Amino acid sequence: MSGGRVSPKIEFRWVVRDASVVCRFFDGLDWVKLHPRIRQVGVSKDRKQILLSGLIDEEGQLSNRTLTPLPDERSELLKCDTARKSMRRNVHRYFSLSISGLKLNQDMYSDSVEHRLASCMDISMADFFLAETISTCGRDPVKMIGEWVNEVQHPRDDNDGVIMLKMITNHPALRVSADGKLMSNESRATLELLPLRCYFHQTALRFIRSFFSRDASESVPNHDDTDETNVGEDEIIPVFFTSFKVTPCKLKVDYTPEEMDLDSFREGNYVEILNLCPLEEMVLNLQAVENHDLTGWGSVFSELASRWIEDICSTQTHKFFTRATPVQFFSGVTEGVADFAMVLVVPDSGSFADYLKDVLYSSTSFAGKVACEVLTTSAKITRYAANQLNAKALPVASSSPLPVRPKNVPRHVADAAGHGYKSISRGLREANYKIVTVPLREYQHSGASGAALSAVHGLPIAILAPLSGASEALSYTLLGLRNSLRPDLRKEDEASLRGLSFE
Repeated sequence: MSGGRVSPKIEFRWVVRDASVVCRFFDGLDWVKLHPRIRQVGVSKDRKQILLSGLIDEEGQLSNRTLTPLPDERSELLKCDTARKSMRRNVHRYFSLSISGLKLNQDMYSDSVEHRLASCMDISMADFFLAETISTCGRDPVKMIGEWVNEVQHPRDDNDGVIMLKMITNHPALRVSADGKLMSNESRATLELLPLRCYFHQTALRFIRSFFSRDASESVPNHDDTDETNVGEDEIIPVFFTSFKVTPCKLKVDYTPEEMDLDSFREGNYVEILNLCPLEEMVLNLQAVENHDLTGWGSVFSELASRWIEDICSTQTHKFFTRATPVQFFSGVTEGVADFAMVLVVPDSGSFADYLKDVLYSSTSFAGKVACEVLTTSAKITRYAANQLNAKALPVASSSPLPVRPKNVPRHVADAAGHGYKSISRGLREANYKIVTVPLREYQHSGASGAALSAVHGLPIAILAPLSGASEALSYTLLGLRNSLRPDLRKEDEASLRGLSFE
């Protein structure tokens, strides 16, 4: 690495083993800067009020003490207090960065005339994910970005990290430039990413964007300090990357939009078309990228993102249509049909027995894909129906007829039986309460007319609550059946819950 015959002398070595880092970024402010306008004696124009207040010191100078607030000033104070409370930190709304199994090896080398090697750094993260509670309205956190676990398509080596970075830094050939500025070190870096699973929600993405844009606007320096800031930036230039390589990576993306901004779309912002309908299980292949002569981490990641976006727009745009919710089922089935047809039409060279084996394998695979798509789509439709029926029953129901789903993913139908039983029994119990218990009480208080009127009022709940519970039970049972047929999808769902803290 140093280019010399003698190994460079290590001046400092930094080793980190199995470290964990969790950073949470909350909604709201810890220090709210609200200053109500309270009248000061020094700026008052009412001489009579100043004399009556007794706030003149011995030397005849006006004191800086505040007068008793007037009614309008008291109202201003109350408004500021209310605004301050509403802007405080909301501990239930946040996004978090979690890193576990962090390994860091960094060697710092002594300066020598025989080499320009400054340092070598190797970082590996065994697990990494972003989570948020914005899309769940402050309830249980859900992952935004995490590892895509699939032992069939891309098995993971035990020594691999989700993120791995190797970086070699050299001293510049000239420490000072011709115009008298200090030159930055020169680095070569290689970044490797394992396949990532992404669950994006529009509200969460907007929150993160506004969070950092707000911090950037608040950190803008005043005009009076511009000269001093420029001097500091000229003295030390950020790290200079002569080469930054990124290996190929795959993303599996689910995107849930909240609303589409039609005004922005009319003005030419065609990205808004992504908010038209959800995207499910869209696999994006990120190409290998190698950038040269970039200064600073910000320019590196900005150039990397632009290269990836350009490649996706030119080669993978069709996936935004085929993985949209209305056509996702048909695209999944047609992929299985295409694979089966290729085996029938274009057989491999070999014996007739091998041909029959290929046909049998492809037909079994096609049947499995169709069954999986049917079960997955049916589970989603029945869950949507359960939520809609529950929403119709909630305005007049005393409690929700739907129990909360277990945190663990059902491995098979037997695992889903308990939740299905609770869902059906909760719906029947709600219907029994509205159609039997309440009319009986009304009969004891107001007679048959009150009981009949109460029964009529409770009839919608008696119908909607059992239907909602049965739909939820069917949806969860279908999910367990799908997981028994496709263990790889079950492990993927389990990985999406791993590491989350449910308080």
